[in-house]
Amino acid sequence: MTAQQSQTAAPDRDGTAAKCENNRDRVRRILFDHLGFRHPRGTDPAEGRKALDAIADELAYVDDKRLGVLARMLLVHGQGSAKNFWPDRATFLNFAHIVQPRPLTDDPKLLGWFGSVEGPKAIARGTLVETFQYFQAKRVPPVTDGAMRLVEGKAADNQSRAARIAERLGNGLPVSPDDQQWHRYYTDLLSKLTQLVEVERTKRGKAVA
Repeated sequence: MTAQQSQTAAPDRDGTAAKCENNRDRVRRILFDHLGFRHPRGTDPAEGRKALDAIADELAYVDDKRLGVLARMLLVHGQGSAKNFWPDRATFLNFAHIVQPRPLTDDPKLLGWFGSVEGPKAIARGTLVETFQYFQAKRVPPVTDGAMRLVEGKAADNQSRAARIAERLGNGLPVSPDDQQWHRYYTDLLSKLTQLVEVERTKRGKAVA
């Protein structure tokens, strides 16, 4: 389901759900309608609306309360000499990230990376979890040789630790609570990320292998 298709109830003046609105309309109602900026003279109305619609779709993950906070923050960040033109996309996204960081598993960069040939490669190399963690820290994929060495080194350490813990658990030997917690985190995250790659590859009509 896309952000535009997700339906929520919009309350009317007496507090009842007067109609259904999609997430794009929700962002427009709570954020854009309270800002009241305008486009520069000469902007094609259809193009202006299209640009705001695209921004609204990107902000669909932000909840109602934080959209209100975002509106108050952006009131003083209009563009132009009179500060009454719509801020650019980067301004919207940067302030949105401050009030409510976008979940990494919903990040277009990560989804695009895992949905490409890099997703299956990471599975084959055993670097899926570490690639995700690199995204967490850097918000970009590990494309340089140095970044890949860092990811691969961390993956080797994690796989060795996971194997040792699994062996002890399999043999009924004692395992520290910290190791047990880490092992659950690692295996659960690996499973979720593998599923994420499968979903993104399927969306693109590609196989994982």
